[in-house]
Amino acid sequence: MKLSRRTVVAALGGATAVGVAGATTWADGGDESPTADALVAGSLLELASAVPGATVEAHGSAAVRRLIVEGIRDPDAVALADPRLFDGVSERATLFATNALVLTHAPATPVADALREDWRGTLERPDVRVGRTDPTLDPLGYRTVMALRLTARRGEFDAEAVLAESTVFPETDLLNAVEGGAVDVAVTYRNMAVQRDLPYWELPASVDFSDPTHADTYATVSYDIGDRTVQGAPIRYAATATTDAGEPWVDALVTGRERLRTAGFSVPESYPTREHVGDA
Repeated sequence: MKLSRRTVVAALGGATAVGVAGATTWADGGDESPTADALVAGSLLELASAVPGATVEAHGSAAVRRLIVEGIRDPDAVALADPRLFDGVSERATLFATNALVLTHAPATPVADALREDWRGTLERPDVRVGRTDPTLDPLGYRTVMALRLTARRGEFDAEAVLAESTVFPETDLLNAVEGGAVDVAVTYRNMAVQRDLPYWELPASVDFSDPTHADTYATVSYDIGDRTVQGAPIRYAATATTDAGEPWVDALVTGRERLRTAGFSVPESYPTREHVGDA
């Protein structure tokens, strides 16, 4: 089912922006019309749009899942920032990358020095504007909530106050807010900062959802996204083709290891690997 951008936004309650880009240039330099439609996580928009063979549309991963399971969209390929969100979309998908939460800021801002001195205290300051995404629409949003709550367990830090005072943006607009000065710092994925060439402060592995050795710690926090409660877990990206037309594009996406790493993702040596993911 092919619906307009306006229809899609309305279906999501008007609470998200739509990032759309056509990936039409093939690797051999020739121009071809895309042969597939792909719905992807907002943090994948730039990279996925560089993979030839599909017209790419981006939303938060939870929003993508909702569009599909509610019958609003019927894409040829799907790539999400949490494999558990394939529940109701596909029983199996290919894991192809990992990531980390970071604090991204504009260049030459006083917040940079403050983050180096005390990133927890900086986020709590009333004069520091913090940006994040909607936890009901994307994994970046619920991982942000969980990361801040994990941080609060480690010492003096008021996670709930930071969350209450922060500004929520669509995932595809979050770094525009950083670059445009609407916020001083935003909780983003590392690849988002790398692809925009923005400076960022790395969070401890115990709260950034990047390190499988901290999986037990991550699992002590969770977030209710409406129809399910998501437990903290290491960040994993997964993709699947839902039609034959989507298979070549998905194969190109998941096997582009150097492209993924250059874009700021991490790619474990065992990836890509196809697994049962819907209820993982």
